[in-house]
Parts: sequence; structure tokens; C-alpha cells
Amino acid sequence: AVGGDFFNVLALSDTKAGVFICDVMGHGVRAALVTAIVRALVEELTPLGGDPGQLLSHLNRDLRAILRQSGTPMFTTAFYLVVDLAENQICYANAGHPKPFLIRRSAGMVESLQNQNGKSNPALGLFPGSVYPTSQCPLHPNDLVMLFTDGLYDLDGPNADLFGPEWLLAEIRKRIQLPAGMLFDELLGQIRNSSNKGEFVDDVCL
Repeated sequence: AVGGDFFNVLALSDTKAGVFICDVMGHGVRAALVTAIVRALVEELTPLGGDPGQLLSHLNRDLRAILRQSGTPMFTTAFYLVVDLAENQICYANAGHPKPFLIRRSAGMVESLQNQNGKSNPALGLFPGSVYPTSQCPLHPNDLVMLFTDGLYDLDGPNADLFGPEWLLAEIRKRIQLPAGMLFDELLGQIRNSSNKGEFVDDVCL
């Protein structure tokens, strides 16, 4: 099986790690090939890994140059964050990707990781000059950051309209104290049970 979703974790230092997630347009072999290209580019850009906005901006430029030669429109949404345990903060940048959730277990709150300038940014590979600003927020003990692709709530069935980011947010709030593995298993099980064939219609990364 091949697909167009993937994530990667970059070891940046003893106290910093980068987490990259992306969703390539389409399905099958073609999407998987572009995914392989993106993965290779991210590895090459690891020296820029401490600055999410800079990494996405360079990745967009390089990916655009490669995809332009294919003659067929192709793009990928992506989100990249850096966890800094020395400074107790995360910084991140978003390229047209579903907003991850920051689950603050100690406070009993769940929030979306919004861009601090309040604007959305285009997916990677569309415009050569796109710039992706870096946002940041504090990190507290017991916090959980949940990254995912839109296949998580892209369903085929009579109840498909009930699902989406707001539904997902409400379901996470009900399970806010669960360990990550149990939280994810319950969400995936509930979504599968509501689809026509008991399976997802799109690639899923969580």
C-alpha cells in the first residue's frame, strides 16, 4: 500500500525536536512519489530545522521547482513544529494544513494552533514566492500536541456531514485525560463505525 501522507521527526539537539507532517494531493503511486521527494527535501533542510517558517519557505521553493517540470499541478499541505524543552515552548509554521490541536491536560483545555498573524498560508508547491511566518506558544507539563491530516474526518457515508474539525475538537475534549494511544484509538474507532464501509476513504496520518 502507498499513500500521500507522512510524518517525520527531526532530532535537532538534546532539548529540541522538529515534527513535520504533510498530505500530498491525490492518492496512489503518484502521490507516494511526491511524498518521497518531500521527505528527501526535508532531510536536506534539517540545518534549517530550528526555524519552522524558514524550513517551509525553502521547502516550498524547492518543491515548486521540481513539480513545475512535471507540467501537472501538484501540491502538498504541511505543518512543521519545533518543541523546545529548554525554553518550554513550541514554534511552528503552517502551509495550508489542518490546524493541530494543543491539548492542555492540566488546564482541561483544547485549542487550535493558529497562526499568530491570523492569516492562512497556501499549500506547498503552488506559488514560488510564498513566505511562511513562524508562530510560537508556551508549553506546559502534560501538554499534548495532536497533528493529523484531513483524511481523519473525510468520510463516505450518510453521517459524513457530521464530521470535521469542530466535531473532532468536541470529541477530544471528552477524552482530554486519556493517554495519547487510547485517545487516538477511540477517535479512529468512532470514525470508522460511522463510515459506509467501516474504513477511511482518504489517507490518514495521526
